[in-house]
Amino acid sequence: MNTPVQNILSSGNLRGMMWMVLSGLCFAANYAVIRHLAADIHVLEMVFFRNLFGLMVLIPFIWRIRHTIQRPKSWSIIFGRGILQTGASGLWYYGVTLIPLAMATSLMMIEPIVGSMLAILLLKEPNQLSRWMAVGVGLLGALIIVRPGLIEVSVGSAAILVAAILWSGYLLLGKIQSRDDPVSLVVAYASALTVPLSLIPALFFWVTPNFEQFLWLIFMGAVATGGYVCLTNAYKLGDVTIVSPLTFTRTIFAAIVGFLIFAEVPEIWVWIGSIVIVASNTNLARQEIKAGKN
Repeated sequence: MNTPVQNILSSGNLRGMMWMVLSGLCFAANYAVIRHLAADIHVLEMVFFRNLFGLMVLIPFIWRIRHTIQRPKSWSIIFGRGILQTGASGLWYYGVTLIPLAMATSLMMIEPIVGSMLAILLLKEPNQLSRWMAVGVGLLGALIIVRPGLIEVSVGSAAILVAAILWSGYLLLGKIQSRDDPVSLVVAYASALTVPLSLIPALFFWVTPNFEQFLWLIFMGAVATGGYVCLTNAYKLGDVTIVSPLTFTRTIFAAIVGFLIFAEVPEIWVWIGSIVIVASNTNLARQEIKAGKN
């Protein structure tokens, strides 16, 4: 029987941990580019280019499965997911431009907590006290960061929190859709729809990027997509309860980037709240695994 240390040091877990750390680095780089470009390019236009380049990356995958793609069972869910993703991305990008990167990153990590709460209320998933306690601890972490009543809740913090809620709804609808439609269809339609949906609001603030800005936009799309690829590999190769705590590296890298490039110094409350949120997410992941084995 392997000891806990041997379990962590297994090749799969080590690679999973490395992928998780790399994802944190990719996301931090993405946030820095958003902040850099925001002075000249509206966040809604950046969201459009992010979705456009993301779709371009997925085109080879969609082309390979083109013969399996059929009409979805529910067009309302397709459009609902597209609107939620576009709204979440816009608010997230907007929030990143207003508050310190470490704070924005930490607050966005409540998404799995909100998703778990919505799954209990709307999908009738197991309504256990331990699960609600984990949700409560995660929300407490967000409150520690924002500290409503002690300091004024900023527009940026509110935008990030609403983005986390919308993104949770997007993932929840994807879970509902996958009950009737294959995953390939869920991915293909969502990716294709977000491009025109994000283009419509972007046109009201459109500024044609120059060559240097266009290169930054390509880089932004590449590192954002790379971050999600790394995240997927992390959970694929390693045990969830081992790699999940390393989501904290997002806050660390975001703090480093914020300090070196934008002279931001995160408050101690951001670190405390971030640790609480990561601990809650890890506990929720552990409960999901146990529930899946029963």
